[in-house]
Amino acid sequence: MSTEPQASDRCPRCGATFACGAAGPDPCACTTVTLGAALQERLRTQFRGCLCLACLRALAQPQAAGDRGGGGGAATGP
Repeated sequence: MSTEPQASDRCPRCGATFACGAAGPDPCACTTVTLGAALQERLRTQFRGCLCLACLRALAQPQAAGDRGGGGGAATGP
C-alpha cells in the first residue's frame, strides 16, 4: 500500500494531473513557490482550483527578475 498522494487533481491551466497537498498533513509543494499578490489575484479570477507545481513555477519565473510584490504561498484554490 502506497503512502504517496494520488494524482487526483487536474491543473486548469495545462490539464496535467497532480496531487494537491493543501488539505494533507504535510505542507503542499506549492508553498515553495512565491507569487506576487497581483498575480495571485489574477490567477484566482482566471482559474478555479489549484494549479500544478510546474505551472506555478513557470508563472513565478518572470517575477524572479522583477516585482516580487509581497507574495506568499501560491495556493489559488477556494
